Amino acid sequence: MTKDTVKAKVMTNWNHPNCKFLPGLHAIVNEDVNADWNSKRRQSFEGRRGRVFAVSSPDGKRIRGDQTRMYTTYYLEFKDGEVCGFDACQLDYPADDKGYYDFGLID
Repeated sequence: MTKDTVKAKVMTNWNHPNCKFLPGLHAIVNEDVNADWNSKRRQSFEGRRGRVFAVSSPDGKRIRGDQTRMYTTYYLEFKDGEVCGFDACQLDYPADDKGYYDFGLID
């Protein structure tokens, strides 16, 4: 999948303070992606770093619906241009040994 082939309703520009990630930040796919309900393709990204470029949206205007439970899916773009969506719980901030955000290159 690439940026142009994402079929979900997404937002590419947001700044809500309750969001785990903002556009342009890097995220690392953690071991939670290995849950049996995830596809092998999605699981293959474990440990890789990507750049957050979009977030799921029920209507293209808000990140969450009105009084409905909705899991937040963040879409990451990787070095080769491949894109995949992950639940917020499957992503971690890249951090250095002191716990600070670690700027680096995407995988």
